[in-house]
Amino acid sequence: MSLLIKNASLPSGKKTDVLVEGGKISKIGSFSSNAEEKLDASGKLLIPGLINTHTHAAMTLFRGIAEDMELAKWLSSVRRAEMLVTPPQIRAGTDLAILEMIRSGTTCFSDMYFHMDEVAASVLESGMRAVLGYSMVDGGNAAGTQQSANEKKMNSELSIAEKFVKDWHGKAEGRITSSIPPHSIYLCSGELLKKSHQLSEKYGVVLHIHLSETRKEVFDCLKANGKRPSHYLDSLRVLSRRTVAAHCVWLTKEEVKLLAGKGVSASLNPVSNMKLAGGGASPMPEMQESGMNISLGTDGSASNNSLSMFETIKFAALLQKNARWDASVASAESVFQAATLGGARALGIPAGEIKEGKLADLVLVDAAAPNMVPSHSIVANIAYAAHAGNVTDVIINGKVVMRERKVLTMDEEKIVERAQKEAERLS
Repeated sequence: MSLLIKNASLPSGKKTDVLVEGGKISKIGSFSSNAEEKLDASGKLLIPGLINTHTHAAMTLFRGIAEDMELAKWLSSVRRAEMLVTPPQIRAGTDLAILEMIRSGTTCFSDMYFHMDEVAASVLESGMRAVLGYSMVDGGNAAGTQQSANEKKMNSELSIAEKFVKDWHGKAEGRITSSIPPHSIYLCSGELLKKSHQLSEKYGVVLHIHLSETRKEVFDCLKANGKRPSHYLDSLRVLSRRTVAAHCVWLTKEEVKLLAGKGVSASLNPVSNMKLAGGGASPMPEMQESGMNISLGTDGSASNNSLSMFETIKFAALLQKNARWDASVASAESVFQAATLGGARALGIPAGEIKEGKLADLVLVDAAAPNMVPSHSIVANIAYAAHAGNVTDVIINGKVVMRERKVLTMDEEKIVERAQKEAERLS
């Protein structure tokens, strides 16, 4: 399958054509081609697809059920709802999430949740790209005890997670890859965390974990172990270049240096953190100084409530500027890169930039939309002005999945209707 994108404008301001063959960008420049499919990008901006490195897709069904609550109360409300969720509801919620993501320019997401076969099936049929894993817990406590509280439960969780990797890694023409996601230090024993790392190394896949999201997590870990969460994970030999740590809000400079030295990628989730009033802001300037790879995530729709990465890009920048009293930090260029190339690096995917040989995960944005004019700084327009409604076309793995705002791989009306019905069953 070949695709020729004609007359596109790049964020640099340069106009170009892009030839896509075999799911990859094969040529960039000005040329003619007998490509099987053509896409006229006149008046449009071509950008790399946005990459969401931390979410729980099926939680779209929980959008609006636990509003204006701090984290502890929010978790209690959401967990009650999660206890009732069925596999068909996971599928309905994931379909809705993927539809929203495609329409807002996201071409890849990293998800940790349960009933993950349903999530994978949705990714398979929709044409989306995703890194998926079964989120493991074994009854750990707030401190993260060394010994598993329930060895039978721990082994069962590891078995489910490993089976998912075996069943799905590399499927859907490589669009589905897998991860090993122990939920966190407070819901997983040290033993489970160590075994999770071993599985990650065994299969060469991402280890996806929540880290230092709240002050309580830090205080509890210090009280129990005499170590902050990052140092606790390091003592278990869990940290590596395969680790993607979500949130990373309450980190010291020493922890940042540790994580950077281990090759850990951070997934910053500013909207969710602000909505749940966790306080603080991830030490993004220190991460940048240390050379740590930074990516962005939305978290789930129950705590965001949107899956728009454009929204996340803007909030990531504004939160940093405001928290540091410094408008120069978290530049438009740096947050845009975090949402593209940073995400690709975190997930080990050869995407995130418009370059020959890279995966053809691409997005076209209406450059003539009122909020995108004038074009004094195209990158600033992307970071601070663009929104989901500006996305016109989406290409994933070289295939057009949305053309002129119409999603070609999903029945939008049926998906929305089914999601509403399944959500009502939970309420």
